[in-house]
Amino acid sequence: MLSREHVKLGIAPIGWTNDDLPDLGGENTFEQCISEMALAGYAGCEIGNKYPKDPKVLKPYLDIRELTICNAWFSSLFTSQPYEVTEQAFIAHRDRLHALGAKIIGASEQGNSIQGKPLNVFGPDKPVFTQMQWHAVTEGYNRLGQLARDKGMTLTIHHHMGTGIQTLKEIDTLMDMTDPDLVYLLFD
Repeated sequence: MLSREHVKLGIAPIGWTNDDLPDLGGENTFEQCISEMALAGYAGCEIGNKYPKDPKVLKPYLDIRELTICNAWFSSLFTSQPYEVTEQAFIAHRDRLHALGAKIIGASEQGNSIQGKPLNVFGPDKPVFTQMQWHAVTEGYNRLGQLARDKGMTLTIHHHMGTGIQTLKEIDTLMDMTDPDLVYLLFD
């Protein structure tokens, strides 16, 4: 049974500054963002675009506020690039998160995504994966899941509007085609 002592709440910096629309919250500093997170009682946070990139620089800022990194967005490109492109970027991302003590890696398939574009995510522009693309995505995530596990971390998949993993049916397909010991669903 899940007990409250085992649940820690984290928050994304999007409430202070928006990675997709930098003008929204552009005046808010990184220090203000994490200070207010800590004051609000959060135990962890995601990494935003204003955060220092070097874990050795970032960690002391978090430590004095008793915050931990719980995740950082990762874009996989299995449907638009060779697997190796995503794997190389993932390993660097994983190692950075691992250096910060994170246990979770959240990924979203962004190959052919219309996220952030002025297109209808419920219309004909929304990506719909072919069988070959589903195979590339699910095999890719199984492999990344093992790379995460190699560092004691968990790979979670962030279904997202404007992607090929948006609808309940698409989420079910993803979960049915991936290894449940290596690939998990991110609750967002």
